[in-house]
Amino acid sequence: MNRLIIVASMRAIFLSDAHLRNPQDRNYQLLIDFLKQQKDLDALFLLGDIFEFWLGYKHLIFSVYIPILETLRRLTDAGTKLYFVEGNHDFNMGPYFTETLQCTLVPDQQIIDWDGHNILICHGDLLNPSAGYRRLRAFWRSAPVKLLSRIIHPDLVWAFALWLSNKSSKNDPHKLHSDPTPYLRNLIEKEDFSNCQIVVCGHYHYPTENEHHNTKIIALGDWISQFSYAEMVDGRITLKTYAG
Repeated sequence: MNRLIIVASMRAIFLSDAHLRNPQDRNYQLLIDFLKQQKDLDALFLLGDIFEFWLGYKHLIFSVYIPILETLRRLTDAGTKLYFVEGNHDFNMGPYFTETLQCTLVPDQQIIDWDGHNILICHGDLLNPSAGYRRLRAFWRSAPVKLLSRIIHPDLVWAFALWLSNKSSKNDPHKLHSDPTPYLRNLIEKEDFSNCQIVVCGHYHYPTENEHHNTKIIALGDWISQFSYAEMVDGRITLKTYAG
């Protein structure tokens, strides 16, 4: 007698660079709508700069992010495994992510074994950094800054972070929106990452997908105006756009 064997599909979503600020913003609302539609989602990979600014406190969260955090909590309660790669706008994620959401945090970049594939996930800010950016990145993640953030009132920390973000965007509006493919190709040619079948990054606000040495390369774009993301179903990953 023949027996029918049903194998459940594995499905994961990858997205980055929403730079969420206000729940009334269009990109904020569309992200919540999109995530609420995800049924039977095995994994959600957030590859940094989901928030315009995030610093994890022990006993509080920024009130503007309550709607998106509640949406993530419902997903994880339903069984979705959450991964978060820290970006240059959101880092030191804190206990809400590690304890409430049971999130796997990736401070820099990491190879994840998912659905039979070695997937290198990274934000992308370390693909081609200047020496000055490396120093600035290390400063923001240093122990003295963590200590200061606990002493200074969170409202002041929030205001300063938004001011700094606005200033940075005005000073160099074209620093992003560039194709990171050459940097990703250089990355996978390094011995440590030669066994990866898939590489996914954010940061550059430039959606693209191609292959190099039989490795699938995807840059996610952003969730500000492009609303691009990647979906992986049964080992096949594809770049997509959410129409809302």
